[in-house]
Amino acid sequence: MHFAVLSPEEITRYLATCEPHDKAGAYGIQGRASRYIPRIEGCYFNVVGLPLARLQQSLTELGWSED
Repeated sequence: MHFAVLSPEEITRYLATCEPHDKAGAYGIQGRASRYIPRIEGCYFNVVGLPLARLQQSLTELGWSED
């Protein structure tokens, strides 16, 4: 995940939204901070949280089925 270099004014405006105050890393990629993220390398869900596609694949390989 690549985060843009922000000016002091951009940082002040972002902090004023209160969005970063309850986030690990002070940003949520699915929120207002997304405008500052020009590129992600790898799986989006690894940035957001649980990588659901990988979890499904692993569970299937272990023999799990929804049926």
